[in-house]
Amino acid sequence: MNGIEHPGNGRTAYHFQPAKSWQNDPNVSVSGDLVNWAALENAINPTAPFDVNGCYSGSATVLPGGRPAIIYTGLDTDRAQVQNVAFAKDPSDPLLREWEKPSCNPVIPIPADVTRNNFGDPTAAWRGRDGLWRVGVGAEVAGLGSILVFRSADFLRWERNAMPLHVSSRDIPELECPDMFPVAEQGTEGLDVSTPSGPGVTHVLKLSDLAREDHYMVGRYDDEADTFVAAEPERGIDCRNWRRFDHGHLYASKQEAARAVGVD
Repeated sequence: MNGIEHPGNGRTAYHFQPAKSWQNDPNVSVSGDLVNWAALENAINPTAPFDVNGCYSGSATVLPGGRPAIIYTGLDTDRAQVQNVAFAKDPSDPLLREWEKPSCNPVIPIPADVTRNNFGDPTAAWRGRDGLWRVGVGAEVAGLGSILVFRSADFLRWERNAMPLHVSSRDIPELECPDMFPVAEQGTEGLDVSTPSGPGVTHVLKLSDLAREDHYMVGRYDDEADTFVAAEPERGIDCRNWRRFDHGHLYASKQEAARAVGVD
């Protein structure tokens, strides 16, 4: 969108969106001022058995050496939700117009204990002090909305952590668009997403309860056990009782900036 008003058609003027329908898939668009946007060709299309029925929400990470990677949810030939990876074909292209999907996809198949095919919206990846990558994925496990953590040394082979990052109440069997990032407890200096909790550093866990709003909890992240301890445990495990990012409807924010900026 370019900021031109379109009266009567119900579509916003200052908000990036496709010309019709809705957007929830990996696309590439560019802007010089965050108001006027130009849409490029789709970054990832449903062309393989692991995403033939759709490419959905994902997050980007820049790997050592400067190569961007996207982990995204795909609907495979059986319409199961699986997690796939794609790499920028030419990292020197400032527009990142072409992406490669390796044949080893899906890199994270749907786990056997996930119910009702609720498994998606992977977070941006971060690195623990052991050098392994982590990614969180929203899942319904035994009827409970959960954030599962997977670890990898090479971004291709992932193993599930024994403990989930978060488990909600039975009132919320599905959590969407999770994210977790570090913030400085003082000042406005941004932090790399792999910064561990410690003196002067805390973490924010962001969750969306299906079709409602974005909520967050501040706390401490343990990168050895891959667990999160809330700073306000009295608010409980139901994220609807947490602090809110916004008071609108239809939530679904996905990813923080490459460097998270704290607020006093």
